[in-house]
Amino acid sequence: MVRVWRNAATVCVVMSLAACAAALPPRETPQSEKVVKQSSDDKEVADAISMIHAGKIQEAIDGPLTDVVTRLEKQYANSPDQVYSPRGPALRADYAALEVGDKKHPGHGKRIVNIGPAWAMAYWARGYGYSDLGRYAEAEVELNKALQLSPKDSQFLGELAFVAQRENRYDDSFKLYRAAIRNIDLMDTWKDPEKNDFLCRAYGGQGFDLLQLKRYDEADKAYQNCLKIAPNDAKAKAGVESVRASKGK
Repeated sequence: MVRVWRNAATVCVVMSLAACAAALPPRETPQSEKVVKQSSDDKEVADAISMIHAGKIQEAIDGPLTDVVTRLEKQYANSPDQVYSPRGPALRADYAALEVGDKKHPGHGKRIVNIGPAWAMAYWARGYGYSDLGRYAEAEVELNKALQLSPKDSQFLGELAFVAQRENRYDDSFKLYRAAIRNIDLMDTWKDPEKNDFLCRAYGGQGFDLLQLKRYDEADKAYQNCLKIAPNDAKAKAGVESVRASKGK
């Protein structure tokens, strides 16, 4: 039961329903090994992700993930500061700059507090779990909370894109994948092979969205972008064939 658009190198955390590329949209792969175990909260989130991997999805959501979320929500409920929960120095630096802003985007003026990644990752993991259970509305709520705390995290954006696809909101999904691709350089806790694999999945996600929207030339280009990264990617090749078949109808 491997999630679609996942290859052997990226099956590392959560298992799900299998399906062919032409039938179901792609899904991004959680980088659980990137959870920096610097605190008990980080460890609790990492343990919860292992539970999801073992199929104990509801237990992970109701147990360690809700424990972390409840504790941190209470801690920062009345904070006058703008709290972010990034992973990695690039995201931390990007959010820190938002206090002042720039000419095009004025800052919000609040003091920036960049805490560790556990809070946002806990919301993301709950969203991932709810999506596995087919509870997409609940997944979307959790993923939006994760993005409030780390709005440029490519993985959070990619996961929300997947949920939008499952709800047949292909234009929304396409835009979310575009944002995920745009922000990939901020994911500096990922190694280059992980970034490349994610990019191929995201381009494949765009291809699927565009195919459903009957924007065939753009869909073909998106799948080709994946093939530039991974020339032998079977899912992207199948996507290209699906575009050609659809154009020929």
